[in-house]
Amino acid sequence: MEQTGKCPSCGGTMLFNPGFKSLVCQSCGRKDIIPELVSKIAVNELDFLSAQNTASHDWGMEVKMVTCKQCGARMIQNKLQMSGMCPFCGSTTVEAADPSQDIMAPTGVIPFAITENRALYIFKDWIKDRFLAPELLSENAHLNKFYGIYIPLFTFDVLTENRYTGNYKDDNRTLFKCGKFQYQVDDFPVVASRQLASDKLLLNVIKDYRTNEAKPYTADALAGFPCEHYSIGLTEAWNSLGDDLKSHLVSQVNKLDKSKYLMGIEMATDYFNLKYKYLIVPVWLNSFFYDNKLYTIVINGQTGKIDGQWPKSFGTFAKKTALFFLGSFGLD
Repeated sequence: MEQTGKCPSCGGTMLFNPGFKSLVCQSCGRKDIIPELVSKIAVNELDFLSAQNTASHDWGMEVKMVTCKQCGARMIQNKLQMSGMCPFCGSTTVEAADPSQDIMAPTGVIPFAITENRALYIFKDWIKDRFLAPELLSENAHLNKFYGIYIPLFTFDVLTENRYTGNYKDDNRTLFKCGKFQYQVDDFPVVASRQLASDKLLLNVIKDYRTNEAKPYTADALAGFPCEHYSIGLTEAWNSLGDDLKSHLVSQVNKLDKSKYLMGIEMATDYFNLKYKYLIVPVWLNSFFYDNKLYTIVINGQTGKIDGQWPKSFGTFAKKTALFFLGSFGLD
């Protein structure tokens, strides 16, 4: 979705201003602070079991869903907006999906803090350290343009009751230990985008949000930015947590008694009072083709963390290695 409004002063287009929690007029420069983004009101946590009855469907505007025919990405747009380019693959074959679908709205938003210029600087600094990256890759015209998009993220809060067993070493003896503990899981994230969740590099970037800084959802934060619709639903997101959540809970065991490092930990867990938040979070995205293969670079729009895929050139590697050794021996 790209929400836009009119400037009260000149009638120009008001767009969200990354890093300033405000709208800025593209014609006269007027800036209006967005109240929701400077408020101290916490984002509501909703009860998981009654999600269908308590979830909001109010986006603050009339919306529609569009689908990319090439990669399958689904985006939410203002109903009046013309379908444009897909930020995931660059395709322009984007068409409206089922117009009758009732689209669940986010409960909160993490607004863009990183500007596009800053994102480009982060990328160019990062790509210099990719030793196998082809020369001039960072100068590629397409790579000089990053696309801002909001990505769907579910977070879960749940009270856990855990029973565990394990063993530890003591004077060259292997001893057994068992116990139980209660632990409150807070804001455990699940990326609800199939476009990005399948790649571990990209996943590490878009799990790196300070979710405690999320603000109540407002359509003004989307002014000028599209929003991806979640392709991993709420129930599927919770069910996908198995291994990640188990690893997190196992890591808590050795914090209970630091004098005994447990190995071979087995655990059984019961869950209570499960709650969730549906957030949209900012990403700077660049998808590009190199030798007919699609590569994707992702920058966290809140923290600036970057990762992604890039082409490898062994010719570049050989050249850089030769230059390194020539420089080391004073032969350059």
